[in-house]
Amino acid sequence: MRRNLLPLPLAFALVSLASPAARADEPPGWVPSDTAEDLPPPPPAPPPPRPGPTTYTVEQRELPEGPTKMASPAAFYVGTILAGVGLLGIVTGLVIRADLPETECTNCPAAEKRSASLGLLIGGGLGMLIGIPIAAVGGRKVPDEPSWARPKVFISPRGGALQWTF
Repeated sequence: MRRNLLPLPLAFALVSLASPAARADEPPGWVPSDTAEDLPPPPPAPPPPRPGPTTYTVEQRELPEGPTKMASPAAFYVGTILAGVGLLGIVTGLVIRADLPETECTNCPAAEKRSASLGLLIGGGLGMLIGIPIAAVGGRKVPDEPSWARPKVFISPRGGALQWTF
């Protein structure tokens, strides 16, 4: 088995011929030294980074609302009238009750007034108890356009999204 040894001396010749060319820019008599005294001082360290905020706050702003309308004008008016009639019943019942004599009798006209004032007080209280919530629910503001027609916008530092609900 014969090996070709020709590439080995050729590589040695190329390396030895290239070495003086690599050291041609060095002064004569220069000997490389790796001691600390012979090395130039290291460059100065870069300045530390400027202090900056470590946390960021996101400004929360309310988007301008579109046109609104009353949820149910009929419920609002019925509730308002019912609460007003209830208040009128309570006031009337209290006035009748204040005009009654101190004594209680079962067969006198004051007994009928006492029953009427009690009925007005109870009826007026129920009218106000039912009318106020109906007026509040009917009078709340709702968007004039349907909710699906207006997208919700979500924005974060890493992205954003638009969402429509059907």
